[in-house]
Amino acid sequence: MNCGAWLGWQIDYLLCLQCFRDTSCHIFDKFFICITTFGEIIISILVISTIYWAISKKAGQFIMFSHIFGFLTNILAKTTACIYRPWILDARVKPLAEAIPAATGYSFPSGHTTGALSTWGGIAISFWKNKVLRYICFAIVICVMISRNYLGVHTPQDVIVGFILTALVLWGTYKLFEWEKSGKNRDIIIVLSVFAITILTILYVNLKGYPIDYLFGKILYEPTQMKVEAIVRSGFIFGAFIGWFIEKRFIDFKPELGNIYNKIIRVLLGIGILIAIHMTEGFFTNSFGIILGKALNLFLTGIYITLIYPYFIKKTSEY
Repeated sequence: MNCGAWLGWQIDYLLCLQCFRDTSCHIFDKFFICITTFGEIIISILVISTIYWAISKKAGQFIMFSHIFGFLTNILAKTTACIYRPWILDARVKPLAEAIPAATGYSFPSGHTTGALSTWGGIAISFWKNKVLRYICFAIVICVMISRNYLGVHTPQDVIVGFILTALVLWGTYKLFEWEKSGKNRDIIIVLSVFAITILTILYVNLKGYPIDYLFGKILYEPTQMKVEAIVRSGFIFGAFIGWFIEKRFIDFKPELGNIYNKIIRVLLGIGILIAIHMTEGFFTNSFGIILGKALNLFLTGIYITLIYPYFIKKTSEY
């Protein structure tokens, strides 16, 4: 099958979904707009924080690591392949207007699929014995994948490859956890390796060449946003891993402590502070510039989740 035929059936599939959207009077639009958010970073952060603070530190760490490694893998694949969004590849594809703001960067592979599988797939693996939870989590992942096609912002190959790459990330993260526990000071190796990989990723994304194509005198896609995203999201990675290392070495809080009522209060308070930290982004951008300011804000978010709030949990549980 040649490249044209390979892309052709995918565009035909998107056009069929588009026709279904129109003929069904868009009654499913709100559902898919809602379900697609389950693959976005804000949902992942809230879910990871809840699990990490009140249910299982091991599971929270596994899901967070998978999410971070998934992001690094996804952005490397996106900036290497440089495949445009479906509506750029074929003007007949009309994505749902509400979905376009979240459809940033290149199309391949799907970042929402990566976010969904790393988070909900990570939950399914962490609590594998719970069949109901496992099936619900994988159902969410599948629905997110379908939603990206239904909304017209990704081709089938985008979501399929995104799923495959993230499945490999989950497997690799699981093996990494096993390796870290089987020897001393391996946490140091992990932190330094992640920092090195993140820095190399930033350099690669920002220094490599990108195709610059024009349509009616306008650039089809300007890669600056991807370059900025790599720098900004690195703030969360550095903060999360520094916090993880310090907490592991010197704090060792126990999220299992406390009754259900205490855990609910703990999570609500923690999320409230997390929202307050997010609201300080304007202060950081005004003080340090947009890129560095956003990176510092996410750095604070990462270290708050893995270190600052766990320290608070341990101290308050002692009384």
